[in-house]
Amino acid sequence: RSAQLEKEVAMLREKIHHLDDMLKSQQRKVRQMIEQLQNSKTVIQAKDAVIQELKERVAYLEAENLEMHDRIEHLIEQQVSRGGHSARARSKSEYVSRYRPLPHKRLTGPKLLPLIRVVET
Repeated sequence: RSAQLEKEVAMLREKIHHLDDMLKSQQRKVRQMIEQLQNSKTVIQAKDAVIQELKERVAYLEAENLEMHDRIEHLIEQQVSRGGHSARARSKSEYVSRYRPLPHKRLTGPKLLPLIRVVET
C-alpha cells in the first residue's frame, strides 16, 4: 500500500512539475503579448502625432492657398479696372504658382517662388 502511495505521489509531483512548466510558459507568452501591445501603442502614438502634424500642415497650406487665390483675384480685378494691355480679363488658371517640394523629415513653411503669369499666344 505504501509503495502504491509513493508511486501516486511521484506521479502527482511529475504532473505538478509539468503544470508548473506550462504555467510559466503561458506567463512568458502573456508578458510578450503585453510588451508587443505596449510597443504597438507607442508606434500608434508616434503615427498619431505625425498625422496631427500633417493635418495642421494641410490646414496651413489650404489657408495659404486661399490667400493666394484672393491675391490673384485682386490682381485680376486691378488689371481689369485699369484697362491693362488686354481688353479681356485673365482667369485664375492663367496664373501658376509653384511651391518648393516639402522636406521629408522636418515640416516647415513653404518657400514660395515668384508668381508666374502664363500668356497665351
